[in-house]
Amino acid sequence: MIKFFRKIRQNLLSEGKTGKYLKYAVGEIVLVVIGILIALQINNWNENRKNNIAEADYYCRILDDFELNEKLIDDTTELINNKIELCKELILDLNKIPNERDEILNKFVIALRQDVFVPSNIAFEDITSSGQLKLLTDLKLKNRLIKHSTFLNNILNLLQENRNEILKRMSDYELIVDFGYQDINYLNQVLSKELVDLLPKNDWTNEPNNPIFVKFQDNLVVFIAMLIRQKQHLSNLKKEMQEPIGLLKEKECK
Repeated sequence: MIKFFRKIRQNLLSEGKTGKYLKYAVGEIVLVVIGILIALQINNWNENRKNNIAEADYYCRILDDFELNEKLIDDTTELINNKIELCKELILDLNKIPNERDEILNKFVIALRQDVFVPSNIAFEDITSSGQLKLLTDLKLKNRLIKHSTFLNNILNLLQENRNEILKRMSDYELIVDFGYQDINYLNQVLSKELVDLLPKNDWTNEPNNPIFVKFQDNLVVFIAMLIRQKQHLSNLKKEMQEPIGLLKEKECK
């Protein structure tokens, strides 16, 4: 094609048709420019199509994360409710004298296990860390997702502080052997009977005036309060999620 146009130009020059040559040259330039513009337009169209597909995919993936987190919140809340009931049982068991210290302590360890709420935030972290946040053209939804990410991080920090406080209070006993950790199943199974027999036999669970009894009971009440606070944090998070979930569902993700 290029040789064809070149031959036409050469013929025009050889025939002395300079005016026609200039018009032809200008026309050729215009055609080249039009061709370039069309190519750029097609390229832009392809890029926009790819971006639209990527944007729709991100919306759907983010919605999947939100819906999974709703379930995780419900599951974690149920576990917290079970722990609250277990702590209430512990207070009752503790005050049913006589009682068995090892039974009290093993139930206590079950209640103390921390079921950490770990949300799924993979899609939004992916789009922000890769610098592709610009793909989200719905400014209202994009700003709402950014706001939610900040809110989520604040809730996670509050939950972590809550767990730290629980563990701090529940392990704050001057002498672990006086408290009776050696009676807890996982430790008792490792220690030999000979070693266990060498340790103190503090029967504090049957002595309401014993400082350990008083502190343990007090800590259980605090524990229940902290668990209730965890539920409140999760409830606030679930409420905050409803608006972005509604906006994401408008994108007709399936």
